[in-house]
Amino acid sequence: MKILRSVALTVGACLVLLFGAFYVIGFETLWRIAGPADLGPVVWEGLKKGPRPNQGLVAPRGLVNDGDLDREAPVYAVDADALAKAFVSSLDGERSLTRVDDGDDPHAFRFVTYSPTMRYPDTTRVKIIPLDDGRSTIALYAQAQIGVRDFGANLARIERWLKRLSALEENGD
Repeated sequence: MKILRSVALTVGACLVLLFGAFYVIGFETLWRIAGPADLGPVVWEGLKKGPRPNQGLVAPRGLVNDGDLDREAPVYAVDADALAKAFVSSLDGERSLTRVDDGDDPHAFRFVTYSPTMRYPDTTRVKIIPLDDGRSTIALYAQAQIGVRDFGANLARIERWLKRLSALEENGD
């Protein structure tokens, strides 16, 4: 019994020291062993989600593989330029968010976000899509770099970002 307790205390102390070391050097530094935090751009047409459930995808039907949609994107009663401007403004105050695209396309964005405690990196890609009659829609694909499950964090982020734009929806109240 004494040996078991001693082993448990030693293992516990090692875990605390390891966690402390990761905290001091920064989890973002640690996660670099898995590769760059930015997973890069995607080709939207026919996009399919990867095999892991740590992703969220909202887009207009027909743009991506419809079977992979978590839900269809809303249509907004503003043109693509106005939606892009509103989208960027809506991110003010968003924590742990870094824009990583080159900014060449005013209707395309890519962000790396980090989870609050363990600082796991996720990449979120956004595309603003012009429609007829001065309307527009949006496509968002959020994907975790590390792990298998994200407990719905990526889809929740997408939903939070879309909620901020709900006043612009075509039939929004």
